[in-house]
Amino acid sequence: MNNHATADNHATAEHALVHLTPLGIATCKAIARGERQSNWASDYPSNGDRFIALGALERQEGPFPWCHYQVLLASGLLIGGAGFHGAPVNETVEIGYGIVGSQRGRGCATQAVSLLLQIAEQAREVAVVRATTLPTNLGSQRVLEHLGFSRIQDAGEEFVYLKSVE
Repeated sequence: MNNHATADNHATAEHALVHLTPLGIATCKAIARGERQSNWASDYPSNGDRFIALGALERQEGPFPWCHYQVLLASGLLIGGAGFHGAPVNETVEIGYGIVGSQRGRGCATQAVSLLLQIAEQAREVAVVRATTLPTNLGSQRVLEHLGFSRIQDAGEEFVYLKSVE
């Protein structure tokens, strides 16, 4: 069983609001062409989703499971993205995530980050998960703090959070 399947199975057992599937090339191409799909939330893709999709078309995605994922509701509605900014380096892996505005405030981001943490926890090569937020992004800060991340840097244009997964 791979890490992705384990994370999905765990979330399903808890009646999760969301599940993750690897971001596919077909979705990236649809985003690049501006073609809306029937399973997309009305405000998907966000600017962040566009950035990730266009980048994925230009360069090879990180090796599984250190890739980008789609965040989908149980109904199959695509509401955002979450994933890794590459493979672990020095036992640290960085995550990023975003949920479209129409779906925020329901725990979807918390569940998506929790699924990423499950993947990281199962990997021997990961000891620490890193995430950053803008100082103005209070919702994202609450997600990270709720999941046990510690803010280690407040200076500059971003806050840096770390969580041990050993």
